[in-house]
Amino acid sequence: MSTEFLPKKPKKGPVELQLTAMIDVFSMIVIFLILGGVFGATDIVIPEGMKIPKSQSKEGIEAGPRVAILKNEVVFSMANAPLPLDAFRGASRDATIARLKPDFDEYTKRQKESKASVLPLNLVADQNTPYQDVYDVVATFRTMGFNSILFVAQGEGVKK
Repeated sequence: MSTEFLPKKPKKGPVELQLTAMIDVFSMIVIFLILGGVFGATDIVIPEGMKIPKSQSKEGIEAGPRVAILKNEVVFSMANAPLPLDAFRGASRDATIARLKPDFDEYTKRQKESKASVLPLNLVADQNTPYQDVYDVVATFRTMGFNSILFVAQGEGVKK
């Protein structure tokens, strides 16, 4: 039988790998990993002599302002000076919010520029702090607009 009637198949050359598409995919993966990575560790300074509560949670703290509730005052990292604890109660609360508003507005502006939807606040209080004091401070900062208040605690395995 003769094969003259069948068309000849072209000889196949070496297969070339399309590198352009693969380079594009790897570039996107690298960009995703760089932008999604965490570069700085957040650290909270615990005031001397303060014994914070213990926790079994493995959650970490977020970068954000810090509030420390001491015996008779509240130290807010964005304020210039400590505030008396009484400033967070009753009618004094509105004056405290007005006093802290310019710093808070600047903070929210920076958060919006970085497209962050959460306004975190790290709260540090001694384990013997009365609940009413913690409640008054938290209520004030919630009213200001902080929507994520994180209570700083010491991990079970951490010795201090």
